[in-house]
Amino acid sequence: MELTPLDIRNQTFHKKNFGGIDPEEVKAFLETAANAFEQMSRNRTDLTERLKIAEERVNYYRQIEKTIQDAVVTMQKTVDEVKASAEKEAELVIAEAKARAVREVENTKREAEDLRAEIEQLKQLRNNYFIRCRALIRGQEELLAAMENDQREIEELKQQRPTQTAGMNPVGKVLA
Repeated sequence: MELTPLDIRNQTFHKKNFGGIDPEEVKAFLETAANAFEQMSRNRTDLTERLKIAEERVNYYRQIEKTIQDAVVTMQKTVDEVKASAEKEAELVIAEAKARAVREVENTKREAEDLRAEIEQLKQLRNNYFIRCRALIRGQEELLAAMENDQREIEELKQQRPTQTAGMNPVGKVLA
């Protein structure tokens, strides 16, 4: 039987003939109360022990939770740092690639300008060559025409004076 404080307060004992209380009944009640308090004491000790174990577990889990939270914070910081570092590195790579592309475009433009200038120079050389060739050909043509004229004159002179031209050169001068 479980004894409550109310049971103890409301307990009544039968009176004996001479106005006293039945000692057997008091003894039985005290034994019941002692047993109940003993059981409650054991229960209390057991519950206190279980509470202590539960508190230790809670503290252990709180420490684990704190460690996990610290690890999460550290990991988040690390992730943020790695992400920021990767973004900076990506920006540097992109900037370097853009700079390299600009340099290559400038080099290509410079090479194109150099090639255009060289093409213009070669065109000018070709035109000059054509002009010189034409001049040479004209000069040679004029020389040939002059030689043909001289040859005709010599032929005409030979036909007109066959005897007088024997001691003369083709220009009509006397040879010594």
